[in-house]
Amino acid sequence: MSLPLEGVRVLDLTRMFAGPCAAQVLADLGAEVVKVEEPRIGDPTRRNLPMWGDESAYFLSLNRGKRSVTLDLRTPEGHEALLRLVDRSDVLVENFRPGVLARLGLGPEELAARRPQLVCCSLSGFGATGPLRETISFDLVNQAMSGMIELTGEPGERPARIGVPIGDMAGGLYLSLAVLAGLAQRERTGQGCWVDLALHDVLITLLSDVAQRHFLTGGDTTRTGSRDRDEAPRGRFRALDGWLVLSAVRPEHWRGLLDVLDAPELGADPRFADAASRKRHEAELDAALEARLATRDLASWVRELTAAGVPAAPVNSLKDALESPLLQGGGLIVEAVHPTTGRIRTLASPLLLDGERAGGTDVSPVLGADTADVLAELGYDAADVERFAEAGVIRRG
Repeated sequence: MSLPLEGVRVLDLTRMFAGPCAAQVLADLGAEVVKVEEPRIGDPTRRNLPMWGDESAYFLSLNRGKRSVTLDLRTPEGHEALLRLVDRSDVLVENFRPGVLARLGLGPEELAARRPQLVCCSLSGFGATGPLRETISFDLVNQAMSGMIELTGEPGERPARIGVPIGDMAGGLYLSLAVLAGLAQRERTGQGCWVDLALHDVLITLLSDVAQRHFLTGGDTTRTGSRDRDEAPRGRFRALDGWLVLSAVRPEHWRGLLDVLDAPELGADPRFADAASRKRHEAELDAALEARLATRDLASWVRELTAAGVPAAPVNSLKDALESPLLQGGGLIVEAVHPTTGRIRTLASPLLLDGERAGGTDVSPVLGADTADVLAELGYDAADVERFAEAGVIRRG
């Protein structure tokens, strides 16, 4: 399969989650991604638990399809090797704290002067300017500062972090989008660009309609759990043997729900005449619905509600979701062979390109596995590689 970014070389100087996530998306789309890591431990997430053999499951999930090169950028040799890589790259992505690369003589201005066609994308917690520019960012901290944690959880209960690092994930996707935009601009003008992306800005942007509500009313917005902020019924309900979600705020969905529950008395109750009224009496309505739903098993309710056109689904466990028949044969979960761990199961890209799954069976690289080959491509000979290894400039895989 011909992939859209074939022939594009991405120099990946990122670590942890968001940056590697972005570079992995680019690799899935066909780019050659050269991941540059420091020689001793590499990307710190290589040590994140749990371990799958000698590799971190966390690292395996974010670095498939890349080449690993180790370079100590603080040494003259490592610095020069990186510049040779810059000369042969189309894109550079990095998530050092602002100013770190500039102090190494590798800031955006220096890189642009050396290679004007380079698309350079910097990712940090709070951006390259402002009072928090040098603050170390963690997804938990950014979720809290952006209001995401206060918005998550049931009313009256302790606010909760979203169950996945949503800021890092969205930051990675925005970063990959920035790369594509930069490449499109270069195609049009012949010049690269520098993109400065802050994870805090990404999370604020994800507030979307909740932020717009604040701009409209000037008020605060807090947790609603699975419920809608304005209408009812919508949310999570307990069946005889598990939880389900349903939404019946539209008139046709409300009628379908009443038919499935065989509850015409709820439709005749003036408290539940429309979605706004039902919201005002949500506690009483939820109690009535849960009393009825608790009499039968989850699967039958979901089956009948769905047949009646009412949006409904079981609340799956992670195991249920990953073992769902929906995923079988679709190529989203694949088996691959890693050079040190052997056969593993992993997630592929959600993208289908001309009917084929991007990401395929690529795996993450062993630390330094491609160092010697890439250095040879840059004009270094075997003696240079040996000398670099002895001096600690590189680590060979």
